[in-house]
This record gives sequence, structure tokens and C-alpha cells, in this order.
Amino acid sequence: MHKSSIGFSKNEEFLPDFFDEFNSKERLRQLFLDLSSSLVKDYYSFSKYEQKNLVKYSLENIFKYKINSLKIFSYIKTFKKQNMYFKFCLHSTLIINNYFHKQNKINIFASSKLLPLAKIISTCFINNKLEIFFDKNLLFHEFVLNRVKKLHKNKTVLDNGDSICVIKNDAAPLKIYTSWKDINVKDLNIKNELSTAINSIKQSEFKQIYLVYPKMKDFSRHIKIKVEELENTTYEIKVIPYSLRSIIRKNKGQ
Repeated sequence: MHKSSIGFSKNEEFLPDFFDEFNSKERLRQLFLDLSSSLVKDYYSFSKYEQKNLVKYSLENIFKYKINSLKIFSYIKTFKKQNMYFKFCLHSTLIINNYFHKQNKINIFASSKLLPLAKIISTCFINNKLEIFFDKNLLFHEFVLNRVKKLHKNKTVLDNGDSICVIKNDAAPLKIYTSWKDINVKDLNIKNELSTAINSIKQSEFKQIYLVYPKMKDFSRHIKIKVEELENTTYEIKVIPYSLRSIIRKNKGQ
């Protein structure tokens, strides 16, 4: 599995190395559950209670639990008087039977109309085994995006895929580039990101650029970057540590 991806395949887990306060396998599982839930919340999500209490188990067993927990909810459409109405979905039924009864006879494709149980099975039950992987850069980008939206509710926040833009009428616009990379403050390895920042300053209205990375033990303060070729330009480039600790804190005391 590529080092930029995190997740699991059967009983083998591919988690990030320990960093910051994510210093145990349990906390790294919690990190994965929280980040992936926010990215694919239309398919599944793990509550704070589930995150806290399930992380002692393997990711494979956690997803088995999640699938089984949805069985009692997936078929009921609504209640009317004393009659129970059921929603039948052929594709959902085929997917569910394929998982529980190993009826792997045809290829079944996911649909936005699938029932919740079928959605999660179609997402993480592949080639008759449970597995799911996400690009950790995408997970980190989504985390930062959601946090920026909460911090700048009175501003326009745009997700451009490769960057996040924060725009306000009475302030200079800000562009944020995110990357899940270990930052060594004594030897910054950000040549490609810095090149992108410089080009953005030269070619767009964005003169304030933040290069955002996960906060590490030895990377806890922002670093201002000076660029010789921009010395006659008004600009600001900062390397910013972004903490993921809120994922741990919000589950304490649950």
C-alpha cells in the first residue's frame, strides 16, 4: 500500500506513524475514524461514543460492528398508524446478501439511492474482504477546511481542491495549501509547496499564503519564509503547524 494512504485490509492496518499526541494505536484508529467519517459522512459516520469505545479493537472488527449495527435500521422506511412500511431496493438487497451470505455472483455498483447498510458494505467490502483506504492528504485537507469554515464564519471560504481560499471584503485574501508531511524545522523539505506559493503570489491576487502541515512535537510554531525573488513584492508566506488534538479532546469524558 502506498505510504500516502491510510486504512486497513482485513486484519492488517496501515496507520500513520506516531506523532504529536497520537502516540498509541488506539489514538491513531480514532484519528482514522474521525477523519474518514467527515469525508464520507453520507455513507457512514462514527459517533464520539463509538470512536471512544471501539478503538481498542482492530479496524476490521470496528467496521464489522458498524455494518451489523445498521441491520435493524436499513429496511424501515416510515411508520403510519400501526402499520410498518418497508422500502425494497434491489441493488441494496443484492449487496447485503453478497456480504452476509457470500453470494458473490455478480458485480454490483454503488448508488446514491442505496440503503445505509448497503452503502457502507459497497464502500468497504471489496473482493470478498473488508478493506478501505483514504489518501491522508485528502483527509487532512478536509479537516483543515472544516476548521477554517468554523473559524471564519463571516468570511467566504472556498475549497479549490488543491487549496483553500479565505476572502473578506476589508482584508487581504488568504490562500492555504495543505499537506500531510513530517516537518523538520531544521531542514524544511517544502521545495514543491514553496514553488506553488511563489507562483500563486506572482500570478494571482493572493499575496498571503499559508503552507499547512500536521503539528508535530518539534514543529509547534509557524515559520515565516523569505523569498529573494519576491523582495520587491508585498507578500507573506508562512509554514503553519495545524493541530489534530481536537479529535482526542472532543471524545474525552464521553
